[in-house]
Amino acid sequence: MLYSTLYRTARLLWPGGPATRRNLRQLEQNQALSKDELRAFQVAKLQRLVDYACKNVPFYHDLYRRRDIAPADIKSLADFERLPIITKQDIRANVSNMIARTAPKAGLIENHTGGSTGEPLHFFIDDSFWWENAANEFRVRGWHGVREGARMAWLWGDPRDVPDWRWKRRLRAAVMNHRFLNAFSLTEEKMRHFADMLAHWQPALIMGYATTLTLFARFLQANQMTAIRPKIIETTAEKLWQPQRELIEAVFQCPVIDHYSSREMGTMAYQCEAGTLHTLDDARHVEVIAAGRRAAPGQLGQVVVTSLNHLAMPFIRYANEDMALAGDETPCACGRPFGSVQELVGRTNDYLITAAGQFVHSEFFAYTLRARPEVFSYQVYQPDATHLDVKIVCRRPVSRAWLADIRQQIQARFGEAVDITLAVVDDIELTPAGKHRYIISDIKPDFVT
Repeated sequence: MLYSTLYRTARLLWPGGPATRRNLRQLEQNQALSKDELRAFQVAKLQRLVDYACKNVPFYHDLYRRRDIAPADIKSLADFERLPIITKQDIRANVSNMIARTAPKAGLIENHTGGSTGEPLHFFIDDSFWWENAANEFRVRGWHGVREGARMAWLWGDPRDVPDWRWKRRLRAAVMNHRFLNAFSLTEEKMRHFADMLAHWQPALIMGYATTLTLFARFLQANQMTAIRPKIIETTAEKLWQPQRELIEAVFQCPVIDHYSSREMGTMAYQCEAGTLHTLDDARHVEVIAAGRRAAPGQLGQVVVTSLNHLAMPFIRYANEDMALAGDETPCACGRPFGSVQELVGRTNDYLITAAGQFVHSEFFAYTLRARPEVFSYQVYQPDATHLDVKIVCRRPVSRAWLADIRQQIQARFGEAVDITLAVVDDIELTPAGKHRYIISDIKPDFVT
């Protein structure tokens, strides 16, 4: 507690420290707004963003001129949501024209996504991106009693985040009260060493990929290591399945929190103490779109997001290829005015359909396969509506009858017209970003336009 207080004071001396503190103060004040006040705040920010983009960003200037759109036309969220949606293909084809003329070239920082589903997306940010997003993360973690400077353990793999052995980065991690286990090079020995350290150090928060945290939780459970007791576990960067949540919560005896974020957008949504996955409407405008319009509560659609504050290379109504079930307007027990997403389903190529064209929630395989003690991991690939390729990594040998039962359950759900290939394999390759993809589909839904 004392270190956390000293850290927050010392951080004001760091580059961006005062700006981060100002951002945090504003974000915390916004939580006391009424829904109407928050909507007015958001509309004003979006109006300024569109006006700025029209004047300073060649891509948006040309796009909106072709569509006969003027900034003065944006008087409400409904007006804003009639603006054209941009895709990753648009960004890749127009990177240089999406950089604001007002952004100092010397201050631009090139970044890219992990490329989990294919080609990485390259984009540019400036330092204000980090300062704004850090404040956003401090704000939402504070909902669970985790303050800036609290002890935080990462099960992570991206070399941009994990400190190497250069002394400056190691010192920075130590000062920030962070400890790391590299998710790209896990071994039982490393997990045991990390677990022993955490049992002594007792972090307030443990953050990581859902698959890595699941593997670590299984290791702890198998070795009856029960001394690690953080306030929360935070999962990000990939879909968290319900069986994974249940296992992690049982092992660590604390809530598992969904943190919806990405490289290009930062934090977009975060789960509150009442369990609602809140969209952070004072920093990001998050829409769930189906068939070109706002999805109804509970309806599946594509995520379209706008950052209200990132001006060096604005992303306005950006379809990030994620899928979600839309939330509703029911007030949350936490009392905050933010909207919500009912559930993050995955990527646009993470869902499956039957031969009859019915959507099959990816959780079907989580319960059909993950719940079985013999299953260590799996991957389902659907190239078209009549074929499924299912790979399973097992902890121990399984019988033909066991495989036949699996096949029967899948066949019953997808229909006899679907040809199912079912195989037990030794390993399933991770993506270049170090993530495991449980579901891969080459089929694009009709409502993703």
